[in-house]
Amino acid sequence: MLSLAACNGSTTTVSSSKPVNTDVGNKDSAANSSSPSTAGNEGPIEDENKDSKKTIIISILSTTDFYKQAKQKYEATHPNTTIQFKEFISASNGNGVMSDAEVEKYIKQTTTEVLSGKGADLFAVTTVDLPIDTYVNKKTFVNLDEFIKKDKSFDTNQYHMNILENSKMNGGLYVLPTKFHLQTLFGDKVAIEKAGVKIEDKNWTWSQFADVGKSLAAKGVHSYSLGGLEPENMLNSLVSDNYAQLVDGAKHKANFDSTDFTDLLKRVKSLYDEKIISAKPLPPQDSNFNLSEIYSPTDYLARLAIYYKNGTVYQKPHTAEQKSGVAFGGLQNVAMNSNSTVKATAWDFMKFLLSEEMQGIPQQLGFSIKKSVNEKMIEDLVNEAKKGAVDTGKGGIVQISEKDLQILKTMITEASLPVTLRNKVQTIIGEEAKAYFTGQKTAEAVAKLIQNRVTTYMNE
Repeated sequence: MLSLAACNGSTTTVSSSKPVNTDVGNKDSAANSSSPSTAGNEGPIEDENKDSKKTIIISILSTTDFYKQAKQKYEATHPNTTIQFKEFISASNGNGVMSDAEVEKYIKQTTTEVLSGKGADLFAVTTVDLPIDTYVNKKTFVNLDEFIKKDKSFDTNQYHMNILENSKMNGGLYVLPTKFHLQTLFGDKVAIEKAGVKIEDKNWTWSQFADVGKSLAAKGVHSYSLGGLEPENMLNSLVSDNYAQLVDGAKHKANFDSTDFTDLLKRVKSLYDEKIISAKPLPPQDSNFNLSEIYSPTDYLARLAIYYKNGTVYQKPHTAEQKSGVAFGGLQNVAMNSNSTVKATAWDFMKFLLSEEMQGIPQQLGFSIKKSVNEKMIEDLVNEAKKGAVDTGKGGIVQISEKDLQILKTMITEASLPVTLRNKVQTIIGEEAKAYFTGQKTAEAVAKLIQNRVTTYMNE
């Protein structure tokens, strides 16, 4: 879709009629519009910077090929706009490994930049544990949900809005995932059915998961239900599910000194004491389930083939308070500085990152937020399947059916339980919880330590 906009790119407006794509060769207007296209009922959103030439500065750990291509393609169709990267580690000099000191320096440098309000226009949020919750609480990022509502050229039907809706924090979309992955359990279907244990995975909690594991072990199936998962990592998985109850960022309040959290600690420890979960890695075939991420349709098929001879996929257990849904995590996240003077132009670039032109670039990690890109990938696999098999690259040649891919489609549409971006709070939890799991401290003592550290951190 293409909206008419001011030639200098400093004001964004929308036509009152249905947008028309004037470029036959490309379905995505973001790549072809000469200026931003953001507007709404409250009138046009304007860049504070009225210069005819715009510069969008992007703060990034190290420039990836995705962003390099985005710069090249966007600048080619927007001659008055320059994309400039502010790197912490140059892609040409970095070896892909950061020391603890470098990580700490990056977090401190980025946090200072974000909180000062004088930093870049956009922030590419990496896998490094940045204190995103702090940034959001201090309102240093733009609530992009407001942009989406105002932008009549942003057709929500074209995107997986279940991902965007459930990526909100404090009621707003402050970090935009351009890609996402699913988190599920792959299970040994043959062994589970042979044992006669029924699994209602759309409704099961972690407590029910433990009961299933005990039943399977008692009936001679695998002793363990999961392997290779440290207790503190399992704890943080549950913390992610309960994050809103444990951390109230808006009120700077933590609730770790509660019986809810100490019960959570004890529940996790019992999973290891009762040998439901092993901290040590196990061969995939020696456990009932494998907790795993899925990054693409091909990746999904590969994991089906790798883990078990005849495997199936289940939803990850959730808390009793949560609704049924598939767990997911955002990838290639990007946020906008509240103090940017080129918000309209920056938003137009963010929309370009979501376009088919960018989302369809091969060899990218993750599913696309753009529905059509995922549909094409799945359609290509269906066509391959009609020939008899698919080469996954990882799992070798695998036989698949359209039913397998329909299951994947359903999982994508049912993705609603966000895997919280790893943050400083969860780092603190992981560090302190070890003392409880090794028997050095009580659950209550550890909960108090976590409460004090998190409270101090939130008030900094």
